[in-house]
Amino acid sequence: MAYQEVNRTSYGKNVGNSFKGIFIGLAMVIIATILIFWNENRAIKTYKAIGRAQDACVEMPDINTVSPDFDGKTVHCTGVASASESLSDENFGVKANALCIRRDVEYYQWVEHSKTTKKEKIGGATEETTTYTYEKEWVSSPQASSKFKDPEYQTRNFVYQVVDDKETLAENVSFGAYKLPEFVVGAIRGNEPATVEMDSTTLQQWNNAVKAHLGLSDTVNVNYISVRDNVVYMGSNMDNPNVGDVRITFTYVPNDQQISLIANVKGNTFEQYVDPKNGKTVSSVAMGDVPAEQMFEALKKNNKLITWGIRLLLLIIIIAGFRKMFSLVPTLLKVLPFLGKGAGAILGFACTVLGIAWTCLFTAIAWISVRPVLAIILLVVVVGLIVWLVSRSKKKKAELQENQLENEQ
Repeated sequence: MAYQEVNRTSYGKNVGNSFKGIFIGLAMVIIATILIFWNENRAIKTYKAIGRAQDACVEMPDINTVSPDFDGKTVHCTGVASASESLSDENFGVKANALCIRRDVEYYQWVEHSKTTKKEKIGGATEETTTYTYEKEWVSSPQASSKFKDPEYQTRNFVYQVVDDKETLAENVSFGAYKLPEFVVGAIRGNEPATVEMDSTTLQQWNNAVKAHLGLSDTVNVNYISVRDNVVYMGSNMDNPNVGDVRITFTYVPNDQQISLIANVKGNTFEQYVDPKNGKTVSSVAMGDVPAEQMFEALKKNNKLITWGIRLLLLIIIIAGFRKMFSLVPTLLKVLPFLGKGAGAILGFACTVLGIAWTCLFTAIAWISVRPVLAIILLVVVVGLIVWLVSRSKKKKAELQENQLENEQ
């Protein structure tokens, strides 16, 4: 059964909230506008840093000898990353000749989901109905059911044991005659299932730990631990999970991985390239034998994706901010719900256009010194949007006046 909460808000309180929304919306627009400058500045600096790193980059054909000729230079090289020691997660009997071992923990829990519907009442009051539903899911952290809205579910969650995620990186990784630093080793991919080999003593220790967590005596003859391939399972049945079960999955990055690297040489190891003009760092690790040009293009593409992702997020925040700033108008008209709804639709459209124009305007301002041509194009787009919005507004106003005259006649 779904659980529902109904909240009714009076017309006066809605108006008061709209007044508060003016300041909240203004803050959202101001902060997002500042972040526009930060994002464009970050994107341009990163792009230039990648370009300067590419210009400075030279091929290092032989990594089997530490050459002083390359010390301090930005290089592109290819070779095999090889760890000199085996890695282990001794708590669970996992060992592998690997560059990295990862432990990922999941918990089978009740998860709360909510959906809210809003109904406008004649007179300006609103009624919000929130429906809460609950489903069993594998999640990355225990869910606090005590905070659930439905009292029937507030005591349903527990876990057999809380276990931390863990990543163990090899410390001594050779790359020909060089040693790879942690930031390179951590970037090497290629996860494979790691075999779990827990001896009877370790199994018993974990079983006793679960019993202690549940408040049971060690003498209770119940087994809560099972192992299958690369999974350690805490629960009664791995094939039929119940709330409280814990699933721990182990993977590893095999040793002797061929990689391509772009970084600065520092003695017999590497460090990230630091742009001398803006301080941005650049480095790249690719699996296999990948040309330098392809790796730099991937860096530029990634920078572009991040930039556009932030742009879209800031655009959404700005539009939402404008809607909050001007929400008083439809709120005042919600004495008659259909008037408020119509005004809200018009406001939403206008704020979307205004938000796009605002974002383009300040993006163009941020570009003026470094991308003048694109800045001018954006400014033309902004002016066009404003002219179109004004003309559309005048047209709408004229149509309303005509309708009023027709109704009077």
